Amino acid sequence: MTGLRWPVRLLLLAVALVVVLALGTRGVLAPPDFIVIVVVGVALSAGPGPGALTGLLGGWLLDLAPPVAVPLGLSALGYAAAGWIAGTAHRRAGHPWWWPVPVVAAAVLVTRAAPILIDLASARPVAWGPLAWQVLATATLGLVLVGVVERIEAGLVRRRWA
Repeated sequence: MTGLRWPVRLLLLAVALVVVLALGTRGVLAPPDFIVIVVVGVALSAGPGPGALTGLLGGWLLDLAPPVAVPLGLSALGYAAAGWIAGTAHRRAGHPWWWPVPVVAAAVLVTRAAPILIDLASARPVAWGPLAWQVLATATLGLVLVGVVERIEAGLVRRRWA
């Protein structure tokens, strides 16, 4: 039997990408990063390897989605690093209810590190306010949504569809 774990992960990434793009077209200056939430959910339930691979796939999807503002592959590397770092926070015995908040916040900061460094190196202004709002909003939503992603992953394993 083939596993459904990766197709479900790709579906979750695609839904997250559509939500992020929809919020961007609605004029939201710094929408919460739902792709990071999916990456962290996978990483906390499966570990650093699957987290990094899911982050790489999510970053590629984000790199290819319009409007392309950063060099191709930069988001993919940032999301892969965030998935790996979040995967190192994986606990075999489970985690407390508040654990996704700092992990998601750290993952958002990792994904934004390279674009901020590029802006600082090219003497462009960095929007610190929207960045702080995005970290706060994504971490708050991650408190609930990371658990949903983890339950989906656990359900696939429990039903032997993984």
